[in-house]
Order: sequence, then structure tokens, then C-alpha cells
Amino acid sequence: GRVNVTNALSVEPTYSLANVDLREGSFTTHLVGSRVTFTMTPRMFASALIQYNQQSHTMSANVRFRWEYTPGSEMFIVYNDQRDTLRPGFPDLVNRAVIVKVNRLLRY
Repeated sequence: GRVNVTNALSVEPTYSLANVDLREGSFTTHLVGSRVTFTMTPRMFASALIQYNQQSHTMSANVRFRWEYTPGSEMFIVYNDQRDTLRPGFPDLVNRAVIVKVNRLLRY
């Protein structure tokens, strides 16, 4: 469920349990995470999805900023990060990306 901390801030914890049966074997995996959304204006928000996967021992983050700078036209800035948590201390970086997307509605 989603918890509205304020009118602008909400937190949504998640938990997923999967029992997988394959020819190669069976396993159970737990996925724990949370989505946090901060709405600055009706046309601008930032959200983050943080997850830990027990089966692959990875921590991942997806942080997104969305701005509708004119009706129908948007800009997104996205940061993705995935880390291996098996080694003690600060988790090892597996993957990282920064994506910028701008779209413009053209009216004829």
C-alpha cells in the first residue's frame, strides 16, 4: 500500500516472493523495495525505486525526474544504479546509467 506522508510526498513499500520451478532446479527469491515519489508541481515530480534482490544479491536504484515543460512535451532525467552486495563493505558497482529524454509535441 501507499502511504501519503504529505500531499507532495508518498512512500510505497513492496515485497515479492517467487517460487520458481525449472528443469534445472527450483529456487525461491525475495524482492524487497520501496518507491518514493515527491511531487513538486502538478507537472513536475521526482521518484525513486530502490530494490534488493535476495536471490542475485543485488541492490538497484532507479531515480527519475519528470518535467512537463509545456502541455504534451516532457523532459526526463533518469539515473540507474545496480550493485552486487556479496562483498562486505560498500557494494560493488555492476551497472550505472544516466539517461536524458526530451520530447516535444508538435501541433499542426
